[in-house]
Amino acid sequence: MNTNATDDFVKVTLDSKQRSGVVTHPYLLSAFSYQKLTSPIHRGVFLTRNIVGRALRPPPMAMTFKDADFAPNLTMREKVAELTRPQACQSCHSVINPLGFSLENYDAVGRFRTGENGRPIDVLSDYVTDEGRTVRFAGARDVAEFAAGSEQAQDGFIEQLFNQVVKQPMLAYGSDVMSSLRQSFVAAGFNIQKLLVDIATLSALHGIEQPTPSRKKT
Repeated sequence: MNTNATDDFVKVTLDSKQRSGVVTHPYLLSAFSYQKLTSPIHRGVFLTRNIVGRALRPPPMAMTFKDADFAPNLTMREKVAELTRPQACQSCHSVINPLGFSLENYDAVGRFRTGENGRPIDVLSDYVTDEGRTVRFAGARDVAEFAAGSEQAQDGFIEQLFNQVVKQPMLAYGSDVMSSLRQSFVAAGFNIQKLLVDIATLSALHGIEQPTPSRKKT
């Protein structure tokens, strides 16, 4: 019997070398996995669009991952590298794969692991930014720290939060909204509560300033 069991939420301390906020949350990791296998592609697409703030074009060809098509001794990283090797795939997967591979220390349900098929997990990868700068990732924490310091990622976060709160595209409120919110966000030391207040205030004021046009009498 576990004498430490409790019905209440309790604060726990996680190994900072193994966990890095939402990027390594088990729910996220399992949501972008197969039933029994990880999926660097699904995880990489999520990180590309939602964490580092980059857009992806629709794939030029449809490809389906079938585990049975690969030798059983291959790691998931090796399978994905082989699947996406064609040049037509690399226009997007040169971005997706390095991000997805950075989470390979986490299995299909988000448990930390150091090996797969009796071999060490390889998470090292080189990510090339929109500006052409190469950044080496050695795990999830590197991705999180890169995103935290990236203006592109910060803008993507602001835009996504705006869409979630207001339920409308940011551009519907003017072309200067992003600049205004970003300046305030930076000045507040990236305080998310303050950003939420700014978004709510801006959207409310916009509604006051844009009255509904009156209908003409017929």
